[in-house]
Amino acid sequence: IEGETLLQWMFQDISERKSLDVLRNDLVAMIYHDLRSPLSNVISSLEMMKVMTDSGDAQSMQQLLSIAASSIERIQRLVNSLLDSNRIESGQSILNLSAISADELAQDALRATQNVRDARQSTAQLEIAPNLPPLWVDADMCRRILINLLENAIKFTPNNGLITIGAEQNGDFIHFWVQDNGPGIAPEDRDRIFNKFTRLQPGRYPKGIGLGLAFCQLAVRAHGGKIWVTGYEKPGSRFQFTLPIQKANP
Repeated sequence: IEGETLLQWMFQDISERKSLDVLRNDLVAMIYHDLRSPLSNVISSLEMMKVMTDSGDAQSMQQLLSIAASSIERIQRLVNSLLDSNRIESGQSILNLSAISADELAQDALRATQNVRDARQSTAQLEIAPNLPPLWVDADMCRRILINLLENAIKFTPNNGLITIGAEQNGDFIHFWVQDNGPGIAPEDRDRIFNKFTRLQPGRYPKGIGLGLAFCQLAVRAHGGKIWVTGYEKPGSRFQFTLPIQKANP
């Protein structure tokens, strides 16, 4: 400057960018963790099946196939939930509406979580009111709502726990609930657990992506319903949500 050589210093606040980098790394780590377990089950099951091919043990082969199929379905549900969450947040409407009963949704969710419940020796029971009108929903999306809530209840409930799926009519909606006898959720945490990538006390409870409950909230709201959680008994939690019934002229 004016013939004099100077050294110029420039400072820029990059704390926001660093925070985004940390969030991205955490997200990748969580997705990897959630995918690793079912992928490992698929790989180990297929490897065992290779060994058993010559032995002709058909019963064990069927068990391994069941584990592999269940694990693949878990991976597919995670990927679909990521895609659907992005689609709903971008304002796209739900297009695949059809009629389905509350009992069918609950039975599908129980079948999908059978292996997980067996591993934890959890007992599941249904409390579906009789003669409920059919729902008018995206059936695949709503199955994943119930499956996510069931898997969440299984994950946080001690071995030999009891989990209940219930449903009853409330006006133009079916009111569902999934209750457990786990540690429960503090009242101050009951709203924020539906935020994306939120995990309560990650060092104490099982790891996960923190997307399941966020997806449930987005999917329920996209159907015009609502979702919330309350204490059930001490200990225990009851996740509740509503979905619309089929009208005369949908």
